[in-house]
Amino acid sequence: RRYCLEKTVAVSFEEDIVKVVHASFKGNTISIDKAEIIADDQLDNYLRREKSKKFIVTYNFNESYHNVVTVPVAGVRHLEKIVESEIKKTVEIKDFSFIYTPVGERVIGNKRVTELAYFAVNNEELRNVVKRFYDNGKMVKAVYPKVFSVAPLFEFRDEAVIGVLGAKTEKTAFLIKKGIIYFIRKFSSLTTDISDIDIQDINMTANYCLQNIRINPSLVIFLGNLLESSSINIPTTVPLAALHKPEYIRCDRKTFNDFILPITSFYASKSSNILNKEFKDIYMLKNYLLNASRVFVILAFLCLGIAFYNVKNIADMKGTLKLIKANNADIENIFSEYTAKETQLRQYMSTINFLNKDVPEVQKLLIALTEINMKNSKIESIETAVKDDSISVTINGTIHADTYTSIQTGFQDIIDSMGKIKDVRISDKTMDIDRKTFLIKFDYKNYSKRNK
Repeated sequence: RRYCLEKTVAVSFEEDIVKVVHASFKGNTISIDKAEIIADDQLDNYLRREKSKKFIVTYNFNESYHNVVTVPVAGVRHLEKIVESEIKKTVEIKDFSFIYTPVGERVIGNKRVTELAYFAVNNEELRNVVKRFYDNGKMVKAVYPKVFSVAPLFEFRDEAVIGVLGAKTEKTAFLIKKGIIYFIRKFSSLTTDISDIDIQDINMTANYCLQNIRINPSLVIFLGNLLESSSINIPTTVPLAALHKPEYIRCDRKTFNDFILPITSFYASKSSNILNKEFKDIYMLKNYLLNASRVFVILAFLCLGIAFYNVKNIADMKGTLKLIKANNADIENIFSEYTAKETQLRQYMSTINFLNKDVPEVQKLLIALTEINMKNSKIESIETAVKDDSISVTINGTIHADTYTSIQTGFQDIIDSMGKIKDVRISDKTMDIDRKTFLIKFDYKNYSKRNK
């Protein structure tokens, strides 16, 4: 599986350095074209010099929140809102971005619930990371939290394992099973490899997973260079192993170990992209403007060609007009009279166009709206705007129900009823489960022809 189809550079922020990888793909196989390490304070200079425009970013967030929670069973459209509401109940920050992974459904107290794992970060820290790229004219396709970049290396394992990543001053241990990250723990470290103190922290992590999460890890897997020069003198509660380089990653072992985060981020799941909607919209807008500018340049050249082609024809036409003007002394008077009449006619064109225009029949629409299946719902306001060929209608309302399921059912009944109204095309529909409000936008086309 591969998610990066374009020429993209992957970078990983690792304390005071940034690791950069240029790669190319052939099918699912990746070949490392270039790998380098730059100081974090030199990133801006690097970005200004770098010709590549698009980047995948792996970042180790200083402030993050993660947990496994249970929520009511809901459709995909409403699940994100429910997860956001659950996160707000437990975290202190209000401005955050998050990702989540459904674990499965189970029954608690005769009620079916969805179990999922979430990961949330402060938006201010996320914006500060992405801003460095945008300030230097670059686009960020995705931002992956550190452990989610390496998660694809574990997604085909059925058993639960603890993965361990290292840096100069800290280690990160995470519990993962079938590609789902259940628990993440960071702890300080005095060495770049694995020490006896690190093993104690890892043993504590394994015991916590067994006692609190009820998952017993079968193996501890070290990523990167952690085991190369390690000397371990204390026993471990879980067997230890080093990660083998996958065959689909074409590079030497040292490069893979040194640059494991940016390399594996090329395979990270789209659902692990924690880039919030604000920056996703900027990315889409920049792509649109880039493509639009290319089209504009092409059209400009075509128009110039047509203009040059017509210059000669215009010159010939002017010569012909001069000849006709010389042979007909009254042409100036006729042209002046024509111009005056045309100016006078333009004053009435807007009125004429309005009188000839088809008019939507609002009465039929209002009658149809009174027949909507509202049940426990209420329309608070209706706003309309007349377009060239239709009426744009916005309905705001509330749903009086006690459960998420009843709210969702009431909202769906309204949508289904409106979908049956002739000549109505729904363009937008949203619902705030917490506030029990909804908004529906639609266009209405039904015309009564004027006698012309």
